[in-house]
Amino acid sequence: MKKVPFIEQMEHSECGLASLAMILSFYGNHVPLTELREKYGVPKGGTSLFQIMKIGESYKLNVKGYKADFTDLKSISLPAIIHWENKHYVVLEKVKKHSAVVVDPAQGRTRISLKELEEKYSGFTLILSPGDSFEQKKGISHTRFFLSYVLEKKRLITLIVIISLLIQGFALIVPWMTQWMTDQVIVPKEAGYLSTIGYSILILLFSYLIFSGLRGFFIAKLQTAIDKSLMTQFIGKLLNLSYPFFENRSTGELLFRANSNIYIRQILSTKAITFLIDGVLLITYLVVMAQYSVEMTGIVSLIGLGILAVLILSTSVSRKLADKEISSQSHVQRLLSESINGIGDVKVMGLENQIFDDWSKKFSQQLIHAEKRSVWTSLVNTVATSVQFILPIFLLWLSGKVLIAGDMTLGALLGFNALALSFIAPIISIGNGYGELIYLGSYVQRIYDVMHAKSERESGQTVLDSPIEGKIEFKNVSFKHNYFSDYSVKNLSFEVNPGEKLAIVGSSGSGKSTIVKLLLGMYTPSKGSILVDGKDSEKINLKSLRRAIGVVFQEGRLFNKTISENIALNRQDVLLENILTAADQANIHEEIMNLPLNYNTTVSEFGINFSGGQRQRLILARALASKPSILVLDEATSALDTLSEKVIDKHLSALSCTQIVIAHRLSTVKNADRIVVMHQGEAIETGTHEELIRKQGYYYKLWKTQELKEKNYEKVAL
Repeated sequence: MKKVPFIEQMEHSECGLASLAMILSFYGNHVPLTELREKYGVPKGGTSLFQIMKIGESYKLNVKGYKADFTDLKSISLPAIIHWENKHYVVLEKVKKHSAVVVDPAQGRTRISLKELEEKYSGFTLILSPGDSFEQKKGISHTRFFLSYVLEKKRLITLIVIISLLIQGFALIVPWMTQWMTDQVIVPKEAGYLSTIGYSILILLFSYLIFSGLRGFFIAKLQTAIDKSLMTQFIGKLLNLSYPFFENRSTGELLFRANSNIYIRQILSTKAITFLIDGVLLITYLVVMAQYSVEMTGIVSLIGLGILAVLILSTSVSRKLADKEISSQSHVQRLLSESINGIGDVKVMGLENQIFDDWSKKFSQQLIHAEKRSVWTSLVNTVATSVQFILPIFLLWLSGKVLIAGDMTLGALLGFNALALSFIAPIISIGNGYGELIYLGSYVQRIYDVMHAKSERESGQTVLDSPIEGKIEFKNVSFKHNYFSDYSVKNLSFEVNPGEKLAIVGSSGSGKSTIVKLLLGMYTPSKGSILVDGKDSEKINLKSLRRAIGVVFQEGRLFNKTISENIALNRQDVLLENILTAADQANIHEEIMNLPLNYNTTVSEFGINFSGGQRQRLILARALASKPSILVLDEATSALDTLSEKVIDKHLSALSCTQIVIAHRLSTVKNADRIVVMHQGEAIETGTHEELIRKQGYYYKLWKTQELKEKNYEKVAL
């Protein structure tokens, strides 16, 4: 029976898309998971059965959804997508009398008992089959893509191949010398040749050492070149991916992918060349062995083919075990990364033991998968090495009659045996190398997810060389996060003139932060347009646009650098004078000067050696240091006391740049030129503070509610 190809989910909530991609590939339409993700998006809560049906229908599949009992699974058309443990989707590949096979986007192909299937099946099934207009499409070769990195280094590869062939040429000399020494020296007892032979052996040894050392040197050079090329492109691509790519991925998972490059280059730099050399050697050994005995060469060839068949046929099991091992490795790294990044919360909530137990459980699962793969690999290799071990004696026994009859000399027999052993070695190498290349596919899939994800717009865009004036206009802008979600921002229009201060207020989830991300190009409007100085922002180079905008996010991060480096952040136009001025405007200069190393004080990772208010002010100084034409503040002073907030507000009011301020605390935006009030993604009110109070609408209610809370807080404090 044809198997469903395993496609691993790369985000925690895209099991539905991955399951659909597997079904499409099963029927011949090899749609990359990245295509489905970019076209339809991944809702934060995951994809519903209805949404999967609609996506499947868009690819010309006949899709029917059922609320089916467990007993019905034995009679439905397979493969099918089933709901799993009330939170997940898997592909049900086959159901047998006592077991079933499921392909889990998070774990790979697994054979389970019918009892486990009954326990985990949630009762909902999607049956999918090709429609009349279903189109088949070939998949992209991941291996060819990564082999291109090796083929770029043609000069190094040529040197390695030539040196490797010379080394193997030395290996061919050994059987010939064995035959000649046996027949011409040892059997006739010609002791006069022994000294010459001894020198010849030394020359052969040193030649082998020199050329082996050279090959090792050039392979190291090739690995470095591949490393540089692969990692440079990977990290460059990763940093230029769109913001939504990072929203549903953990840091640990992305770091695991970056580290996977090391394993990939090790395989590519050695196995790709080894395959070529081993192929040449096999032909050479066959031709030379045939000169000794065609019959015995045929027997050795059959033995070699048997070993190769065992090694290649075992790779399907090896790939399945490798997929599970790598998946469990990424889960362990993700958990560890999240736990270390959130160590403060772990400590204050006393979760050390729970986190350790969770890690221990996942790590034990990783070890189990690693052990299974190692045991399987060991068993397969044992078969190959056992044949290699017994082959010399077997050939000696096989050729006994020929030797006794005088049809072959003892030297020729020993030479043939040496050649036969040398012939088996590249066969085992090819078999193992094929297994490693299959294993490589598990890593490649993760890297490929990054390399072919959609980058932010860069080329063909207008670069802002001169400072912008700071005029901003939203024209009927609407935005939704994915194909099926509701609009987060609906038909939004407003205008900000250069030097004006616009405040955006509203309850949580009203779309305030989304507006900022739309302005910065982190999100692309689903409808409408955003103009900066009269130019459509989608036609402006993102990097140049962002350089003109100073931004402070509520969740902004500091880096493990000095304070001055954190404020400057490698921007060439930010001089020491700008750093000092910006720190003063952010009301943090005096506190920095009270530190022993002043601006040379090192900030720990995420800035945990500073208070929340100090971190916010340092990030504000970073935004102000480049003297931006537009300043965007998203809850930029939420961690500050009232006095510090007033000092900073005074400094910011003196600036001539356009300001867009998002604030939950309404007292901080009273002096704004205009206030836009957001509710459920829509701008429901616009005006100054006084105008909105007089209207006694939604803003008035927010104001009175906050005013009452502040008065109650003051009473409690007294």
